[in-house]
Amino acid sequence: MSSPIIVFGSINMDLVVYSDKQPAKGETILGNSFETFQGGKGANQAVTVSRLGFPVSLIGKVGNDVFGNELLESLNSEHVDTSMVGRHEGPSGVAFIYVFEETSENQIIVISGSNEQVKSNQMPDKELSASDVLISQLEVPPSEIEDLFIRAKNTGTYRILNTAPGLKISKNLIHETDLLVMNEPELENLTERTLERQNADSIGQAIKDLNLSTTQSVVVTLGSKGAYVYVDQKGQLIEGYKVEAVDTTGSGDCFIGALASQYLESKDLLDSVNFANKAAALSVTKKGASASMPSMEEVVNFHQIT
Repeated sequence: MSSPIIVFGSINMDLVVYSDKQPAKGETILGNSFETFQGGKGANQAVTVSRLGFPVSLIGKVGNDVFGNELLESLNSEHVDTSMVGRHEGPSGVAFIYVFEETSENQIIVISGSNEQVKSNQMPDKELSASDVLISQLEVPPSEIEDLFIRAKNTGTYRILNTAPGLKISKNLIHETDLLVMNEPELENLTERTLERQNADSIGQAIKDLNLSTTQSVVVTLGSKGAYVYVDQKGQLIEGYKVEAVDTTGSGDCFIGALASQYLESKDLLDSVNFANKAAALSVTKKGASASMPSMEEVVNFHQIT
């Protein structure tokens, strides 16, 4: 079954430890709690789209382990179409996440597992041609993303690439993308240019180093400060929203899922980024990755959050 929004990406089980502070090298500290959540950038983004009320299909792989069963069950409960999610004869992907509650910052180590086995041919041409927006990230093989994006170009599908984690990718994959979404370190990685952080002129100069076509766009996320949007060869800062942060895990994925959902409706990138800023701000007020994604009602009524 195809959906207007397709996510080609990773599915992980998140193993999350909460502690007051980050331990020093060689130090042992007592944590506050441990929880497991459905995660992975692909799954997080798909859940965001679904919670916002849009049909979404996820293409990925889970292992033949207990985590794989739990992840599929969780995705189905979120009304994500998993008919194109395959099973791998090996372990599922996992992420070890450490959340430091004094600052709400986190550290993450990802073990790819079954995500390394995700293939472009899991997406049949018929379903691809029926989709409007295709999202991917770099937790699945970039060569498979590139192949799928080339195929999607022939169907007129809008291709969004989240360049996370910060890997080196081919110039052709960049060329085959309609919208690149990244944070500042990821922009530095792609351009090999050191930025003046949260400086719009510095970000704009770095984007020019990507040598994009006139039809390509870029969004650089700036956390609570908002996002820098480069569209029609012009840059603009869209202000963020301040909230009381509890856990920032998955907020970037929430941003992308919300952006794609709004873009499907409005085809206006600036409007979509503003909407995504609200959704991402809401997501950091709850624990977990996929578990923290807001509903459309919550985003629409965001002005009630203080």
